[in-house]
Amino acid sequence: VASDEDTIDGPTLNGATAAGLFDVNSCGTLYSKGVHERLAPASLTKVMTALVALKYGHLDDTITASSSVNNMESGAQVVGIKEGDRLTLDQAMHAMLIYSGNDAAIVIAEYISGSVDDFCTLMNEEALKLGATNTNFVNPHGLSAEGHYTTAYDLYLIFNEAVKFDKFKEIIAMTDYQTTYSDRDGNSKELNITNSNLYLSGDRSMPAGVTVLGGKTGTTNQAGSCLILLSSD
Repeated sequence: VASDEDTIDGPTLNGATAAGLFDVNSCGTLYSKGVHERLAPASLTKVMTALVALKYGHLDDTITASSSVNNMESGAQVVGIKEGDRLTLDQAMHAMLIYSGNDAAIVIAEYISGSVDDFCTLMNEEALKLGATNTNFVNPHGLSAEGHYTTAYDLYLIFNEAVKFDKFKEIIAMTDYQTTYSDRDGNSKELNITNSNLYLSGDRSMPAGVTVLGGKTGTTNQAGSCLILLSSD
């Protein structure tokens, strides 16, 4: 179990409230800072949403979006899914993980559990099974909400479980994605998105000796900038 104290001599993470570096082969903790502090995770929440969807859903199933996709707060990241649109779970997963579409997360939650509230109950049950005891999700996308929190260590547990699914690793490693789905009238809608991960998009250089294989980004005013990565060295 990780300690809240730094475990190795390493860089000073100015401005970072919490951070952890974990060896997934040895299950060892290489670096930790505030890893058990409960914090708002922003869109890193979507890792848990993806994990639950992969465990309980079928990627080829077609989903019809409800009116809930229209209830996003101003400025929320969306891919433009509208009520009545029809797309597969696979398409929704790409939209959620690559572009961080909050509307896609709503579509997935309602497909799996019938309602966002019931899906969040399932998210929390699955988190507890993984030992993520300092976690409570109240939505599937990570937009700021009272009582929505997790920790850096719990996110490690959740992410480590998610990467056991080949589809998850495949999606988070993609630089871009193009697909076509249907609106309520059967007309085609095109989706062309690029990864919000700046290492994969080429906008940022990877650290020397490290290969970033994929990950998830997240940003809100409350949470600040959040990042979880799978990498090799």
